Amino acid sequence: MEIKLGKNKSFYILSKISMLDIALSMKHLGVMLRSGMGFEESVKVLSEQTPDQRIKNAYVDILKKMQSGKNLADSMKEHRDIFSDIIISIIDVGEESGSLEQNLEFLSDYLKKEYELKRKIKGAMFYPIIVLALTVVELLGVIYFILPKLENLFLGFENIPAFTVFVMNGSRFIRENILYIIGSLVVILFIIGRLLKTKQGKIFKDKLALVFPILKKLNKNIALTYFARTLGALLASGIPLERALEISQSTMNNSVYAGKLKIVQEQLKTGKNLSACLAAYPKYFPPTYVKLIEIGEQTGSLEDNLKYLYELYSEDVSDMTNNMATVIEPLLLIFIGLMIGALALIIVAPIYQLTGSINS
Repeated sequence: MEIKLGKNKSFYILSKISMLDIALSMKHLGVMLRSGMGFEESVKVLSEQTPDQRIKNAYVDILKKMQSGKNLADSMKEHRDIFSDIIISIIDVGEESGSLEQNLEFLSDYLKKEYELKRKIKGAMFYPIIVLALTVVELLGVIYFILPKLENLFLGFENIPAFTVFVMNGSRFIRENILYIIGSLVVILFIIGRLLKTKQGKIFKDKLALVFPILKKLNKNIALTYFARTLGALLASGIPLERALEISQSTMNNSVYAGKLKIVQEQLKTGKNLSACLAAYPKYFPPTYVKLIEIGEQTGSLEDNLKYLYELYSEDVSDMTNNMATVIEPLLLIFIGLMIGALALIIVAPIYQLTGSINS
């Protein structure tokens, strides 16, 4: 959603720039340049035809800067919220080496694959979120429509079980204070969200992601996939290893891995090989992963080996995300079963107690 703030100013909410739109703009720019269209004319066409208004505005500004004498990469640096470091660096190398068309095609493929990977990861989380949301709705239904009727019935019983009294009091409290509860939850979630966006909060979240049961292997493989893909793409485009590693750590989705790569980058300055530096962290970089990088360094095929690692781990991530529902489903069923069991205990226990007192 776009909100106009004034002349040439807008504020966007509830939407993110699609990586696929950026990938398509890179591909279209490469195709136009390859067909012989002028540089500035190609950027002008993009600024007119790109569907996303924010990308369109960025290209309009980039065109103005190019007309004043700046190159494409330098013009993009003022729009890092749209164009990441890896995009700017690969375009910069392409302009310097005269291989911009090829680098743009390479970038388009890279961004498209990254988009597909993120979409699969998000898709894997859709099922458990839906199940949990439905469970919450069912709980609210029980609290608002079933328990109030049972409460009037159970008030006539003697010696009601303590657990039933606790649940009845709890459900009544929720009904009477639902707005305060929702408001408190919103405030708490907002505070947690803000804390997680801080440097220490992000480190805590990323550390938790690497040790959380069921998801820890998936999160680790995702980080390894991004690293292999990004570093391989940068090296293939002609960027030196040390600079490529610096860009890779800035684009990592996990701050823990980014921290390790920063240490590795410093160690490279001392003359160590990349594989030797990564081998010092077997908890984060498996021996087979490091071994393939070592072989790539020895044979001069590091880019190819990184591409192979990306494909290998990407396939593994894809399989894990596809099977995520199968893995999580038993846990969700256990959780729902416990809830149903607790509800049955609330309802049946007083009735059973009443029946026993009548028979006696």
